[in-house]
Amino acid sequence: MPLDGIDLDPGRIGANIANARKRAEPPLNQKELADRVGVSRATLVSIESGQRPPSSTVLAAIADALKVRVRDIVALPVQDEAATIRFRNPLRGDESAEAAVNALIDFARRYAILEEQIGRRRVRTIPPLALNDGDDVEHVAEDLATAERSRFNLGDGPLLDLRSVLENDVGMLIFGLPELGKTKIAGLFTFAQDLPMVGFNVRQADPRRRRWTLAHEYAHYLTNRFDAEVTYEAGERRSRDPYEQLAERFAAHYLMPASGVTRRFAELIGGAKSATVAHVVMLANQFRVSFQAMCERLERLDRIPRNTYDYVMAQGFRPIEAELSLGIERKDEKLSSYPARYIYLLSVLHRRGAVSEGDAAAYLQTDRLSAREALSTIEADPFFPMDMSLEDLS
Repeated sequence: MPLDGIDLDPGRIGANIANARKRAEPPLNQKELADRVGVSRATLVSIESGQRPPSSTVLAAIADALKVRVRDIVALPVQDEAATIRFRNPLRGDESAEAAVNALIDFARRYAILEEQIGRRRVRTIPPLALNDGDDVEHVAEDLATAERSRFNLGDGPLLDLRSVLENDVGMLIFGLPELGKTKIAGLFTFAQDLPMVGFNVRQADPRRRRWTLAHEYAHYLTNRFDAEVTYEAGERRSRDPYEQLAERFAAHYLMPASGVTRRFAELIGGAKSATVAHVVMLANQFRVSFQAMCERLERLDRIPRNTYDYVMAQGFRPIEAELSLGIERKDEKLSSYPARYIYLLSVLHRRGAVSEGDAAAYLQTDRLSAREALSTIEADPFFPMDMSLEDLS
């Protein structure tokens, strides 16, 4: 990916150097970096402030000292400091998650570059919904979930490809973050570079919990999108924040609409006098949610007795074993670590020669071999350019 054609903006370069310096391991102050590069502190200050563009030699030395690429210093949009600052409160000093936050925000910066090079920027936003004092969170969550399903004509049945809806229809960007594997965090949400960004924990064992996390983060996009949000795994740091409560209730209503659940539950029971645990297991599988989530949903709908879940689990019930005994083959949604559009744009630019394999590895934050494999998932027909504009046919 040659530097030709890139606007060498001193302000952008300086801001990116300052950001990389602060994120170095360990972080460097201006004097320490200046000494490593062989310039005076005053010179580095003027470079970081955008008052003085660095020479190519100094730029290369800075990149080497900070262990970053020259291309990233000159081409990436300036770090969205507001997005980073918004994470300070929800992380509550959880330093192990800072790397994941930085990775998610960097993906936003890189995606903005890709769209800039392609020349197409997708903007799909609707005004966020604000909670008012005295609002019934349950009713607000149900109304919001119903409205969102209606907006995209999703009906009231199971959402078998939730990620596709969120990325293609809503316009969210969803990334798997291995950095979260060392934390108790299930997902992150932020609005960076004017993009709704979601990061999920790739090591979260249950794929149905990951779906729940995506629905939960979707609610934050629809409501308090300008506040960074951290979703901890079940049982970890439960919040009393009304927006957090709304997000949990929204996920339940969005993934399990009352009308769809009630109708399918009635169909499963048929002529039986009462529901059984097997009915709940089968219904949970239909809607791709956990046994616990379906129990709690049916309890709220007064279709099964209250505390059913607690009772059967206390008796030693194991949902996974129950599925096997019922002959249920799980077909859970598989989540790639990258949005399809992100890979597609990289693939298009790679075929055009605007992105090298090394650049692709940097964009994907992986090694070259993995980048090559990722790009190969969207290989164009060698005899037909799939990225050709149809306007060329007129």
